[in-house]
Amino acid sequence: MNKLSCEIVEDLLPLYYDEVCSETTKESIEVHLSTCEHCTAALNKLRQSSSLPFEVMKKNKQESTGLASFKGYWHRSKVAAFVKGLLLATAVCAVIILGYAGLFRWNIIKVPSSAIEITDISQLKNGKIAYHVRMTDGYRVNQINGKSEGDGIFYLTPVRPVIKSRKFAEFGLGNRYDVINLEQLNANRTDPSIQIKAIYYGPKNDNPILIWKQGMELPPATDAIEAQFLE
Repeated sequence: MNKLSCEIVEDLLPLYYDEVCSETTKESIEVHLSTCEHCTAALNKLRQSSSLPFEVMKKNKQESTGLASFKGYWHRSKVAAFVKGLLLATAVCAVIILGYAGLFRWNIIKVPSSAIEITDISQLKNGKIAYHVRMTDGYRVNQINGKSEGDGIFYLTPVRPVIKSRKFAEFGLGNRYDVINLEQLNANRTDPSIQIKAIYYGPKNDNPILIWKQGMELPPATDAIEAQFLE
C-alpha cells in the first residue's frame, strides 16, 4: 500500500469524513492518521466545524417540521378555498337560474276573477259550449289550468308568472274564443258516476265566473262563432 503524504490526506479528508471514498483510499488514510498528529488534528477540526450543537439541530428540525406543516396547511387551505369558492359560485348560479325561472317562467300566479271578462256564452250545433274570454288588466296569460272537484264542479283558472308581461297580451289565451267539450270532461273523470254539474272560470275562492251549470239553457251560437270552430 502506497504511503500518502499529509498534503494528499488533507485533500481527501472531506471525502473520508463524508464516507464517500473507496475502501482502498479509506484504509490508506486511516494508516496515515494512525501515525500523523497533524492530519488527525485536521480531521478533528473538520468534525467540529461540520457538526452543530444538539440544541441547534433540534431547533432546526422543529423549524423544518413546522415549515413543512405550514406548507401542507397552506396547500390544503388553498384547495379548500377553491372548492368552497366553486361550490359557492355553483350555488349562486343555481339561485339566479331558479330565481329567473320562478319570476319569469313558472306559471304560479292565478289571475283574479276581477280581471277576467267572459262574454258570448253559447252552444254550438255539436253540443259544445263556446265562450269568449278576455283579461282586462292588460297582461298576458301563459296557461289555463283545468281542475275538477269531487262534487262535480269544474274550474278553469288562468295563471301567469310572478313578473307579468304585456307583450302579446291581446292575443292567445288572454283574448280569444274557446270551447268546452262537456261530454269529454265527463268521460275523463276518475269517478264516472259523478257528472260535471257546473263550470266556472277563475280561481275557486275568488268569485269565479259561471259559464254553465246543469239545467241552464244556452243560446245557440251565431254563425260567426260557429265558423271559428269548424272541424
